[in-house]
Amino acid sequence: MNQIIKEDCEQVLKRVDLSPLKNKSILLTGGTGFIGRYFVNLIYLANETKKLNCTLTATYLRGVPKDLKQLANKNIKFKKLDLSKSFKVKSKFNYIFHAAGYGQPAKFIEHPLKTIFINTNATESLLNLAKTCHAKFVFLSSADTYGDIPKNLKSIPETFSGSLNTLSPRAVYGESKRLGETICWAYRDQYGVDAKIVRASHLYGPGISIHDQRVLGNFLKGALVGKSIKLKDTGRAIKTFGYISDAIAMIMFIATKGKDMVYNIGGVDSVSILDLARNVARETNAKIIVPSVKARDKYIGSDPRTVKLDFSKIRKEMGKFSFTPFKIGLRRTINWNKEEFHL
Repeated sequence: MNQIIKEDCEQVLKRVDLSPLKNKSILLTGGTGFIGRYFVNLIYLANETKKLNCTLTATYLRGVPKDLKQLANKNIKFKKLDLSKSFKVKSKFNYIFHAAGYGQPAKFIEHPLKTIFINTNATESLLNLAKTCHAKFVFLSSADTYGDIPKNLKSIPETFSGSLNTLSPRAVYGESKRLGETICWAYRDQYGVDAKIVRASHLYGPGISIHDQRVLGNFLKGALVGKSIKLKDTGRAIKTFGYISDAIAMIMFIATKGKDMVYNIGGVDSVSILDLARNVARETNAKIIVPSVKARDKYIGSDPRTVKLDFSKIRKEMGKFSFTPFKIGLRRTINWNKEEFHL
């Protein structure tokens, strides 16, 4: 295991009791994605150090990275599956985590229909599997479901219904996540499926690489490869970033002990895009270039200006919870990229 990811997973195991997963079987979609990668490492480590004896089937679409292949054993298996098409899974599971999908704006705008199908059709198929297996189900949703945020709303509780423009490039993601949530509610209401929804916002950490097309990935590539960070606008938009291991700890708690159906997860550090660039530049000795003309990318400037989630529900249930400071999480992300790509 990568040492940085291993240390993060060790912290998760200290924060969350995973004994409910002992001898259980898990299906994870998106097993090679950002969240899925950490999930696989966590279960591997839990099996090794906590004698969990948990079996995990992680789905993928385009291949399994070398570091994950090395974790494959009798308990951890990888299964190729295109969730944008009709599919069937014959095995039985105790838990199903649906984490597959296009989370990068450039990606879901490039693949609009696949994005919709993975968040809706695949969600329905997996919920039907959960109904058959009597499995617990966790849908990885997004803060994008909240859409346009009123300026007078300082933080967003799970009860905020949101508002989205259905006729915009980003709608394929936010609206399909919303419908995916509704399908979860329907299966819970009609069939008693124990379905939970996790709304995540701007997660980052090791796994966000120089090849990632989200803002941090672009900045890391510019800084570590080109020694300069080029913004697409003046960088005034504010994002609230959450470190990946904090999010994984919340997800695992929600899956095993969560009392409600819908939870916000993420972080508490609000940073402007310009300050994000400055932080990356400071850690890498790169320079920053601010353009005089805004880029014309479809996803630039059309997302909510400020997203800050209310975490009172998950914090109340988990008790004392310390969020990883942004500077520490960013430094770990940069160091992981340096190790991963020999930079």
